[in-house]
Amino acid sequence: MFRHTFYYKTELPRSISEVWSFFQTNENLASITAFPKIDILGDKDVKEGASVHLRLDFILLRLHWKGRITKVVPEAYFMDEGEKLPFPFKTWRHVHAFKELGSYKTKMIDRVEYESFVPPFIVNLMLKGMFSDREKQLNKFMN
Repeated sequence: MFRHTFYYKTELPRSISEVWSFFQTNENLASITAFPKIDILGDKDVKEGASVHLRLDFILLRLHWKGRITKVVPEAYFMDEGEKLPFPFKTWRHVHAFKELGSYKTKMIDRVEYESFVPPFIVNLMLKGMFSDREKQLNKFMN
């Protein structure tokens, strides 16, 4: 079993209230994730106790991801934790933190703490690819 923490930082040309508002619906998560394609099967709103149930479509393989929003501090951060995770994950805790850098600039910091059945360098490559693609999609939405 491997345990690791992964970080990814994104700067967005919008106020913290605009960025926070965008992330208050799970449907927006699906809209900025090109691969895998995500279908939202759980709660739509990001609030404490909300169910995060996603169907991940990898073309030849469909996986389900189940978790819960466990903490929300408005315009600061929210956290989701895995409950039923696909391979290679055993545990997952993802903090989406937001920091205002000025009137129209916000830094988003993703911190993912996980345990996996494969070495971190493999998982980190996958996470880096996913978060960098999300950053590109976010910049399209935010510009």
